[in-house]
Amino acid sequence: MAEFDEAALTWRLFLVTSGICLVLLAIGWVTCERAEEKPLLAVLGGGFTIDHNSSEIHYDLAVREIRHLRHGMIIEADFEDPAGNGYYVVRERVQRWRKRYSLRSPPVCGVRARKRYLVMLRVLNDQGEEELWSDIIYVSSHLGEDVMPEPPLTTWPGRDLSPHAR
Repeated sequence: MAEFDEAALTWRLFLVTSGICLVLLAIGWVTCERAEEKPLLAVLGGGFTIDHNSSEIHYDLAVREIRHLRHGMIIEADFEDPAGNGYYVVRERVQRWRKRYSLRSPPVCGVRARKRYLVMLRVLNDQGEEELWSDIIYVSSHLGEDVMPEPPLTTWPGRDLSPHAR
């Protein structure tokens, strides 16, 4: 009958365990996503908001932080003017407590149904001079400006009916 060698068994168990740990560590190292390769922001949604009450169309874009942004950095969205007059630039300062941001353009005109419009999203440093990250997205509207009522249906601040709608 063979003698039981406890020291050799312990040594073999140590080698097998160490080998498994090294293999798992190598798999984790190869498959991990580097933080510097992740984008700074993710687009949660975007498009056109049509307000029939005030007869206005706006771009709306919702984003959230993927990587940490320093307090005071600037999130900038350049919305293509559907009328063809350049871009509407909207800026929002990063705040410590916020992780989601909503960027809304001033009222736009000339929106056509099913046409793609360019939106450039950028993250700038505190002074707004250096671009740290950028992305380009396209948005489109299912409805054109032709479905908007000519005068607004309501007036503000009491949301009374517009005298033109009577």
